[in-house]
Amino acid sequence: MKYKMLVTDMDDTLLNDDLTISKENEEAIKKAIELGVRVILCSGRATTSMAKYVKQLNLDKKGKYGISYNGSIIFDTSSLRPVYEENISKEDAKFLFSFGKDNNLYVQTYQNDDFIVEKRSRYSDIYSSITGMEAKEVGDLIEWINDGVIKVLFQGENDKLLKVTEQLKPIIKGKLHMFFSKPTYLEFTNINANKGLTVKRLREEFGFSKDEVICIGDNFNDLYMIKEAGVGVAVANAQEKVREYADYVTKSTNNEHAIKEVIEKFIL
Repeated sequence: MKYKMLVTDMDDTLLNDDLTISKENEEAIKKAIELGVRVILCSGRATTSMAKYVKQLNLDKKGKYGISYNGSIIFDTSSLRPVYEENISKEDAKFLFSFGKDNNLYVQTYQNDDFIVEKRSRYSDIYSSITGMEAKEVGDLIEWINDGVIKVLFQGENDKLLKVTEQLKPIIKGKLHMFFSKPTYLEFTNINANKGLTVKRLREEFGFSKDEVICIGDNFNDLYMIKEAGVGVAVANAQEKVREYADYVTKSTNNEHAIKEVIEKFIL
């Protein structure tokens, strides 16, 4: 099988723990691109937070695309402008803001590529250190919101977030996607937006079959696209459930050039 599209998650998959792309991964990706493979970065990050990695891999060219906000946006990598976007409605966002606050969770949201919080805290500071995005304080989120938002994220202890998911499942069914991107990050997107749906949308746009696509990830938000691939790959450091669903599990972790391993096995 000749694979035509390779989609990789970023944090804990493509990126080392120090948030860099190893030389080995970079060289392997560039070899795949030379062979005509469409390489797509697909992340829960904001578009602007992906920009430097897009440039490093020479993906900042006209006609190339990236996926940000866990599938809520497809963007043109040459301009970083959205070409497709699915937002959470103002009403659903207000409900999530209220629910999060009532349950003493740290709530953050995103609009126009801004990282928005009521007030900065250690949670927003840690998030900023990972993504390079500065939090924008707006005061009361419910009073602030005047339009839809790209996604909503709750931060908190994993046990607490797990309890919250059970409460929310029947309420948001058919309206929103809910998933963990890290054990302490519970995220929400429009029902028409997740990594799998957006990968499918792109590969159909390119005229590729599911069998011609490889998707690589580590966490629960990546399951959507791992199931949407001809070969779904979990890196060695992936969550156990993600490894169970994968067609292939790398021997290498994100710190050991796992993307290089996948490219050498399936593409080169």
